[in-house]
Amino acid sequence: MSEAEGIAEILVLSDLRGLDSHGVRFAARYLRGLRRGLLNPRPRMELVRRRGAVAVLDADNGLGFVSARAAMTTATELAGTHGIGAVAVRNSNHFGMAAFYAMQALETGMIGHATTDGPPHTVIWGGREPMVSNDPIAWAFPTRTSPPIVVDTALTGVKEKIRIAAERGEPIPVGWGIGPDGAETTDARLALQGALLPIGGPKGSSLIVANEILCGALAGARFSFEVSKALVMGADHHDEWRCGHFLAAIDVTAFTDRETFLDRVEEFAATMRAAAPARGVDRVYLPGEQAWLAAEAARRDGVRIARATLEELEGVATEVGEPMAFTRLDAR
Repeated sequence: MSEAEGIAEILVLSDLRGLDSHGVRFAARYLRGLRRGLLNPRPRMELVRRRGAVAVLDADNGLGFVSARAAMTTATELAGTHGIGAVAVRNSNHFGMAAFYAMQALETGMIGHATTDGPPHTVIWGGREPMVSNDPIAWAFPTRTSPPIVVDTALTGVKEKIRIAAERGEPIPVGWGIGPDGAETTDARLALQGALLPIGGPKGSSLIVANEILCGALAGARFSFEVSKALVMGADHHDEWRCGHFLAAIDVTAFTDRETFLDRVEEFAATMRAAAPARGVDRVYLPGEQAWLAAEAARRDGVRIARATLEELEGVATEVGEPMAFTRLDAR
């Protein structure tokens, strides 16, 4: 698989899982960043440090899809030898859906973890100036019969969902963002001019701090406040971030018998799904289950792409001299 095909796979999977905020809508921005020389289209990645179960990968200013995928491959290899493997990535850029890299570990029956920093579009708790990123947390846990349990959550309201809401003229939930005056707002357009708020107040902010240290200081990458603000809340291209990622894989068999572990996970999953649902809820879903169901439905019925995304893709395709040919019947 080529690097371009690998990137396309992750973008399409994001749309399949209902995460259109991280799907093909980003492709035009990546292409423009590459055409403007802000990103390295042919990075020479290098493991610059390695000791035991740990490695550091220099991404050479390439897109994060390539480096993060390579880092998780290395992490699983290390975990196969040591029981656990961790790889920090420096000099990288946006890597899209964090869950993809955590789910990579599932291919070897391992537990996967991924996080990243990025451009400063979020306030630290108690502040009003954007200093940190949304620093998502992703975990993937293997199961025997049910969909894998996949935790993938940004530690803020999702910037791209705010952008989509602004395009549609829709409000955003309370607690997602502040306007340029520092006051909390549900107006998506004002939030795009302001900053994001950490989820859970000081709790979410504390988790962001932890991830900033893992992805910035530990990886030898930029902290979010050192990353370009060109793509903070709105731009047509991807700027050079040189941010950091942190990926880890855990070999279940280093801790316990695989079948015993899977039995316990299945027991946990079944017990949670059998829990009495809240009013207005049909049943309890485990993390990642609804995204898995959405992907199954999309593979059967097709993926719907926003009209604005198709128009942007048409525009950048014309820029690079490769006109697109597709039907717009399902555009929304």
